[in-house]
Amino acid sequence: EKMKIKKNRVFVTRDYGLFGHITGNRTLTTGRAEKNISSIMNSMEKNCLPLPILVRADMSIVEGQHRLEALKRLKLPVPYIITTQDVSVEDIQRINNISNNWNTDDFLNSNMGIEKEKHPGNFHLKPYHLYEFFKKKYKFSHRNNLQMLCARRNIRDLEIDFKRGRLKIDDLQGAQDKADYITSFKVYIKEYRNRNFVTAFLYVMKHPRFSRRTWLRKMSQNSRKIVHCTNAKDYVEVINEVYNWGLQKKIRLLRKEELMYE
Repeated sequence: EKMKIKKNRVFVTRDYGLFGHITGNRTLTTGRAEKNISSIMNSMEKNCLPLPILVRADMSIVEGQHRLEALKRLKLPVPYIITTQDVSVEDIQRINNISNNWNTDDFLNSNMGIEKEKHPGNFHLKPYHLYEFFKKKYKFSHRNNLQMLCARRNIRDLEIDFKRGRLKIDDLQGAQDKADYITSFKVYIKEYRNRNFVTAFLYVMKHPRFSRRTWLRKMSQNSRKIVHCTNAKDYVEVINEVYNWGLQKKIRLLRKEELMYE
């Protein structure tokens, strides 16, 4: 069933199977997606004024996946508009961000889908799949994952590249080594996964005179000194204090003003 509204070029159908998924678009299998669909359904049940979904000429959905699913569950007709413009995955991300911001998992799943399509034989060795492996194994924050996996220091550039499909993992083995070492702190402190603590510690570890063995010994002796801080710069001061406790020759591992980002 189709009905064309000539003035606005809007079509209507009850054939829910007419529409396809674009590789790289968000999936509807996450808890966040389900919550969004439920919210749309509640709104439609009160006052059904659905906006048309936007599709390409091949009927793959550019914008409106959640609305389509809500209409399908409510057994309501689907209004849609066909665009004649070329639409990239980046375009889709930008369009969808206007109405419902993409989070880190959305961008991760989007780029993993693209890797699967481009590299069906070895997608599990590609950057976004390796990132997912690292993320699930260690459960650090997104920012800390990027800091460990990527060599560049500017975190904001790394976050932009992550969203735009330009993630490059420089040293997975080195990242795992750092992550394993920091994870070993859980015996002594609760803060070992705190984003600001990890940010500060990754910088401290770069000091040429930093000793992993010394830090573990000092931390085991002074774990109570590692208190919760609200930013990475304050954690730098705490780490310096604990590391230098009892040392005759103090080592300034990092000054908090040298921390480039938090």
